[in-house]
Amino acid sequence: MRQLALVVSVVFVLAALNVGTVSAQRSNFALADAQEQVPRTGWIFTPSLGFQGAYDDNALLLYEPEPPRDFVTVLNPRADVTYFGRRSEFDANYDGAFLVYRDLNTLNSYDQRAAVSARRALTKQLSISARNFFAEAPTTELVNFVAVPFTRTGSKLDDFHAGIDAMLTKHTTLSASYDFLWTKFDEPESVAALTLHGGHRHGASANLKHELSDLTSLTASYRFERAYVVDGSTFDVVNADVGLDRQLLPTTRVYGAFGFSRLGVSQDFTARVGPSYRAGLIHHVRQASITAGYSRSYVPAFGFGGTFQNEEFLSQLHAPLARRVYANSGVAWRRNEPLEPNSLRLKSFWWESSVGYAVERWVHVEGFFQFEHQVIDRPGGSLGRKRIGFQVVTSKPMRIH
Repeated sequence: MRQLALVVSVVFVLAALNVGTVSAQRSNFALADAQEQVPRTGWIFTPSLGFQGAYDDNALLLYEPEPPRDFVTVLNPRADVTYFGRRSEFDANYDGAFLVYRDLNTLNSYDQRAAVSARRALTKQLSISARNFFAEAPTTELVNFVAVPFTRTGSKLDDFHAGIDAMLTKHTTLSASYDFLWTKFDEPESVAALTLHGGHRHGASANLKHELSDLTSLTASYRFERAYVVDGSTFDVVNADVGLDRQLLPTTRVYGAFGFSRLGVSQDFTARVGPSYRAGLIHHVRQASITAGYSRSYVPAFGFGGTFQNEEFLSQLHAPLARRVYANSGVAWRRNEPLEPNSLRLKSFWWESSVGYAVERWVHVEGFFQFEHQVIDRPGGSLGRKRIGFQVVTSKPMRIH
């Protein structure tokens, strides 16, 4: 128990410092921020296997004072194939998890996620890229689901991006992209008198960056998205802003932007215009990294089938503590204010932290803690969930060409 208390104490301190996560457990933050690959020349195949045991104090994700608790065992097979060439990059990975509960056997499930991405430099000034991510989970508590109540309902998500990066002049670059997001929930299921929706969204964006000096850049961005909800609703959202990007130190960069957000709806609903803004910080010191960002804008949502004024904060950190000891953690907070009458507002919070020890380069042992909390604006609409446990992860990169 002393060791467990020590791990929990260290994790709490790290999370209070807004430490970010790249941990191996079933992380919600892995969806929010794709893991950065370490460049290696040629083809590399990396098989991995993880074993996890965790105590879950709200296994059914119920809005009750004392929800059912259980111990869950997770077997996590993964595989990753990467290629780094002079002008091309490619990555494909699969991440699955068998979840087995000790008492609540009906919750046993298989969680899977897969991604493929590619990038090609056509010339020194022009490159193209594409990425597709798919996730299938037994719950709706993923960070990527905006304005969706936490519940134990099967969820699917597919997120596709394709883009082009062009250097227009020595000091000016342009990035343009198209993206497609598709979400689906299991057969429409009532969640405490609320019904989940699914749908899909098309989006297009353009970002312009002009260097004013070696340390400061002017930025401008424009994004249009059209969302279709399964209940027949259609939403058009436009976000545009201008801002500055500043290199404070060789290892620290900050950015900020201000603009407007416009919402148009297919039904008899007056178009709305409001402010949008975002700001953030990126800091790297040797092997440690800290990121933090805040944004506010209108967004379409597929949980309740509507549009919301979305306000969110996300922070992540990876920090080596000693030669073989490291820490990862992440904090996310989101507030969704509905724009339609009689809709419900949501406040959601995620916190994940882990401390690990590298027994060998290919074997890591970790202790982790996860906490999620959501409040729906109605009587009895507060839900919390905590998971604490351990995991052993094995991973061995192999050159195949």
